[in-house]
Amino acid sequence: QDNLRWGVTAGMNVSSLNVTGLDSRIGFHAGVKAELGLPQFTEGLYMDFGALLSLKGAKVEAGSMASFKINPYYLEIPVHIGYKYAVNDNFSLFANAGPYIAIGLFGKAKITADGSLVDGGSKVSESENVFGDDGFKRFDLGLGLKAGIEISKKYQFSIGYDFGFIEAEELMGCKNRNLMITIAMKLVSTVKHQKALNNAFFNILNPYIYNYINQIKDLIT
Repeated sequence: QDNLRWGVTAGMNVSSLNVTGLDSRIGFHAGVKAELGLPQFTEGLYMDFGALLSLKGAKVEAGSMASFKINPYYLEIPVHIGYKYAVNDNFSLFANAGPYIAIGLFGKAKITADGSLVDGGSKVSESENVFGDDGFKRFDLGLGLKAGIEISKKYQFSIGYDFGFIEAEELMGCKNRNLMITIAMKLVSTVKHQKALNNAFFNILNPYIYNYINQIKDLIT
């Protein structure tokens, strides 16, 4: 249980939808993470968990004449398996991959147009909810890949990419795509606090973790 470390993470999204005509847009992600070392399987192997608020979406821009932007906010939970290679005591390289699930929380689709194109007036702006019966699905599932560096066993800098498997919107048949540039910091806590967090984590997730690892080992072998 001493192999579990908690931290905070934040960064930039460059998200898009895999549909021709829609451009990528800038968003963000922020939240908490945990790393569980798995030396019982092999040194350097670990699991990476997170709970993130993530702004994704896409946009279309026609200069100053008109723009259309999709702004969906998700609660995203990645569960990755990774490997960390220690170059020395203060510098490591790491890579991880695995599934994520995401739940759509809120967001707006907004269109803005030059009023002269509509009725000769001033700028026109309209918006509606992204999620709903006629909008985006609230549930998303996909695969994430990430690679980066760790400094002083505390600070992490990484780049990753998420591939959504589920059509976010049925009419266009579009799926989420997201490039992430991330900074993370592992938190230093008291031994008592750390043990309390670790015990709660293991009591809830321990059976699922080992089942997940053993399934991966069976697939490999």
